[in-house]
Amino acid sequence: MDICKKQCFNTLTLFFVIFLAQIAMAQNEVLNISLEDAIDSALINNSKIQQFKQVVYQKEYLQKAAIGDFLPSIDVMGGYTYMSENPEVNMDLVKGSIDDVAGKYGEAIAKGLELPPEVQATIYNDVVGLMSKVPTYNIVIDQQQYPNLNITALQPIFLGGKVVAGKRFADAEYQYASTNLRKVSNEVIKETIETYFGVVLLKQVAETRGDVLLGMEKHEAQAKRAIEIGVIPPHELLRAQVAVAEARRELKDTENELALAILALKTTMGLSDTVNVNATDKLRYQEVPVNLSDLQNEAKGGQPLFGMIEQQRKMVDQKYALDMSEFMPQIAAWGEYGFFREEYPVIMPPAMVGVQAQINIFHGLKKFNQVKSSKFLQEEVDRADVYAHEQVSLWVESSYRGVLNSKEKYISMKPTVALASKNLEIIEKRFSEGMAKSIDVIDAQLLLEGVTVERLNSLYEYYISLSELYLATGNPDKIVQLINNKQNEN
Repeated sequence: MDICKKQCFNTLTLFFVIFLAQIAMAQNEVLNISLEDAIDSALINNSKIQQFKQVVYQKEYLQKAAIGDFLPSIDVMGGYTYMSENPEVNMDLVKGSIDDVAGKYGEAIAKGLELPPEVQATIYNDVVGLMSKVPTYNIVIDQQQYPNLNITALQPIFLGGKVVAGKRFADAEYQYASTNLRKVSNEVIKETIETYFGVVLLKQVAETRGDVLLGMEKHEAQAKRAIEIGVIPPHELLRAQVAVAEARRELKDTENELALAILALKTTMGLSDTVNVNATDKLRYQEVPVNLSDLQNEAKGGQPLFGMIEQQRKMVDQKYALDMSEFMPQIAAWGEYGFFREEYPVIMPPAMVGVQAQINIFHGLKKFNQVKSSKFLQEEVDRADVYAHEQVSLWVESSYRGVLNSKEKYISMKPTVALASKNLEIIEKRFSEGMAKSIDVIDAQLLLEGVTVERLNSLYEYYISLSELYLATGNPDKIVQLINNKQNEN
């Protein structure tokens, strides 16, 4: 019940986002989106997810089609045949048999009249002798047009397990496609998280560079006043002006990168390029307790890759069953109803039913080799399963280490940022007192900018590493819970 409520809530949220997007397009306004909104939109509108959904739909109908193998097949076949000449019975091939039949009829009549055996034999020989003297004339069938219309039905009774194996194979294919869709959805969630946080990061970097530009412009104004009162030489102004130009260029570069990042986010979300979006979240540090052993266990149960391999194993098992069914007899019941039977020289009954069995005795060892091939295919899937577990385990541990490293880097840089900020404050004060050069102020501002941006990057890497870790465990959307429960930055 909770799952249904969550799905309904997510659907309503998505419709609300789409509705706001349409309003934003119509009014050329900015659409504010959270990370959860971005993920919900991507799961519905992303073109890659739409592609793999079609695969699921395809396998679903193939699964339904496999049920038809259990049911009888009914066919209607009709046609028309025209012969250039009337067909004839070749009496040269059958006259000997007809003569013999006539002699036996004469013998039977003599026997019925209770004539002696020698008379019966004489009558037989006389009749055959007389019939042999009759010239051979072909019997002409006076008909050149033959319409036909038949209804046939075939019901499999036993095909060596082929029908059951085919249905199970189709079921496994459907489950494989569904699991693969979940894998692709997880990858899209990870991509959405990465592009969304990329936008958030660049927004905050742009704000930092904007503050640096303001600081540089302020310093340029201070340098002009200092030159006017003779505190610093005139060439110091040139350094301040170069620093302002450089800060303005870096801010412009960051804004261009931000525009590209927003475009990438809209593409991942499946939104039109004309929609203006604004990421409402900020990069704030959130302590996340991670335990490597728990994560490894979570990956074993949640990683879609293992489910895909399991379905591959089922498909291989059913292929083996299909190959083995070729050694079994194929038994089916059939029935036929024919029309236009009076149009033929030999009038058959209108309806016929029967049971037919077939078994192949020798097929050039083809079947034996196919069975052996299926055995190696089963071994291949087993090896793939072992390899996948090894790689996912390594993936989880590598991502886990990445989380710890980026976390440690972010925390350890806090005093560095504080020190750079304090250093800028001291240098600016000394410059105003004529105790420091313009280049010292510029260097202090650039140092503060550099460590601030580097710390923001480490926080971005922290969340990206977390999303990579959750992707390895099969639950990349866990990061949304962190954003919804964010705390103040430490």
